[in-house]
Amino acid sequence: MPRTAIPIFGLGNPARSPFISTVDRLNCIVEPSDNGRQPTALLGLPGLVRQATLGVYPIRGLFLKKGDLSFYVAVGNLISLIQPNGVIRTIATLTTDSGPVWMDENGTQLGINDGSTFQVYTYATGTTQMVTDIDYQTGARGCTFLEGRFWVYLTTGVNAGKCYASDQYNGLSWDALNFITPAARPTGITGIDRWYADLVIRGQGSIEWWSGNNSQVSGALGFQPSSPANTEVGSLSERGSAKVGQQFFFVGGSGGTSGVYEMSGYQITKVSTPAVDVALSQRQIATAICTGYVVYDHSLFQITIPAQSSDEALTLIYDATTGLWSSRSSAGLPYYRGLLAVNNSSTVFITDAFTGSLYRMDEQTYDEDGQIMEYQLTSSHMLKEGDGFAVDGFQVDMETGLGNPMPPGDDPHGMLQVSKDGGHTWCMERSVSLGKMGTYTTRAQEYQFGWARDWAFRFSITDPIPRRVTGAYLLLQPGYA
Repeated sequence: MPRTAIPIFGLGNPARSPFISTVDRLNCIVEPSDNGRQPTALLGLPGLVRQATLGVYPIRGLFLKKGDLSFYVAVGNLISLIQPNGVIRTIATLTTDSGPVWMDENGTQLGINDGSTFQVYTYATGTTQMVTDIDYQTGARGCTFLEGRFWVYLTTGVNAGKCYASDQYNGLSWDALNFITPAARPTGITGIDRWYADLVIRGQGSIEWWSGNNSQVSGALGFQPSSPANTEVGSLSERGSAKVGQQFFFVGGSGGTSGVYEMSGYQITKVSTPAVDVALSQRQIATAICTGYVVYDHSLFQITIPAQSSDEALTLIYDATTGLWSSRSSAGLPYYRGLLAVNNSSTVFITDAFTGSLYRMDEQTYDEDGQIMEYQLTSSHMLKEGDGFAVDGFQVDMETGLGNPMPPGDDPHGMLQVSKDGGHTWCMERSVSLGKMGTYTTRAQEYQFGWARDWAFRFSITDPIPRRVTGAYLLLQPGYA
């Protein structure tokens, strides 16, 4: 009986209907291989190890001072400093206890904005002061440092649609004349970001880039549009942008459509697929929260749309290295628990979307702080020009014999499911042994699946063991139409 090597896992992106394509990946990425067993490998993403806990309320904002590995974390109405030695102390009290908190630094000061008040923490003295300058625009949002100044923006009131800047290297001093007004399509500001030497102003109907020269003269910003750069693509979410590696992505839309875009220079390129666009449009895209992190040398852009149920919520990642999309989730939760990430050298730290925990992503960990982290692959359709055929056996080509010395995972198994109706339903659930510790020749295989015209296979792992899959083999038998 012939054994046919079929690379049914890995390549391709999910489609808007399983009838078109059943390909999907959960909590894993595709790693191309020039000289491997097969052209690609599917690697499980790192697990989560708790770094610190700051209460039961979700973290609202996170800033990492990379020079000394100090974390500044907003939880509830407090800003806490996690020092390199692990000691946690409160450095500020906010006037709000929910919603986003933005933080950025100018080298000597940390700017903190909760959308109600702006505070400044001075590193040298360890003290925090609230901005009381009458020229500061109360209710301003955001906090971005560029060319010596903290920048904020207004979405309501008589000055809505303007961006204001602090005085040079002094977040406590503001001048009412230090503002700019994007005007290409004045439809309101969604958010602002620093990208290289430009202030990126994300409007609801357009993106503008502004740059300028340092000026010590009060009120003379010297900023102007990086003419003629602006776009017809707008930004759809205040927290819907993120930088990862040397790339910048955001959630945007134009002409009634929505999607994910990459900013390259002064050009905007859409990177989302039709299936991703449909998934976003069916949810509350204005609530999208984006972040970015690098794992296995892959730059990953993550978008989360939070909601109470998994049908309404969503977490997706875009692998900028391969151009492929995958899903993320956490067992028992409506969406993936990792929400806001910061990168320090080769380490990724990420907040818990549901609690006050801060985690470290660890490539040698295969759960989420002790909770199950599922790894799942769904194959492409397997057809024979409309004819039926029998599948006598199925073998996952993966690294086996990596069981743990003690439970959990001392006798690891994977779960195999089959669809014979175009990916609409899944059945024939089989438990597949993945090999106890040291049994490296174990074959992850099952037999006797029957006959169908349209086959698809789904393989998942929940045991906390390494997840390294390179493909699958089928044992085929001719069938009849």
